[in-house]
Amino acid sequence: MTFIPDWKIADDGWPVLALAGIVTILTSMIFLPLGCFFLGIMIWLAHGLRLPNRQTKADDQIIYAPADGVVLDIEPDRFPDGLAGDDAAPAKRITIQTRLTDTQLQTSPITGHIVENLLLPGLFRKWGFDRTSWQAARLSNERREIRIRDAYDREIMLVQLGSKTARQLICRLAEGKFVQAGAPIGMARIAGVVDVFRASRMQIAD
Repeated sequence: MTFIPDWKIADDGWPVLALAGIVTILTSMIFLPLGCFFLGIMIWLAHGLRLPNRQTKADDQIIYAPADGVVLDIEPDRFPDGLAGDDAAPAKRITIQTRLTDTQLQTSPITGHIVENLLLPGLFRKWGFDRTSWQAARLSNERREIRIRDAYDREIMLVQLGSKTARQLICRLAEGKFVQAGAPIGMARIAGVVDVFRASRMQIAD
């Protein structure tokens, strides 16, 4: 009996998966071994573009990690200028890099309303392994800044950052949209970096 994973694909993952399916069919018609290779790529994409099984607790004080991946940095910072202007308030920043092997879907860190959703055009420079390159990429790369406010008037900033591989920063939620903690919010397609800014003392959960 063949094992077929019960994966549910995220809405923003279907365009990529559909394109991979077309390529797989065409290459299989031309050269079957190459088609088998692309079938493997398609299965890998389905794994990364699926809806993750993330658990949330009934605790409004928790900020949940919005993405799978590696924590690159936890530092004091200020809210991004694209949202707060020159009077940006102090904040704690957590930077997460999603790898090619991780689930790509990003989810809301808290329960609240979308206050702002801005796409700021820029470059797609590669993220290096040192803080100097991170800061350079953060200043010059394309990014999407999403601000969410909860019922207690607390705010978090989620910033999707472009990279060599992540050239589509997706969040289709309009300002005023209500989101539950752990609900799908977007995707940095594929293997992007996300900054999470917080202004209040709340617990961080994986």
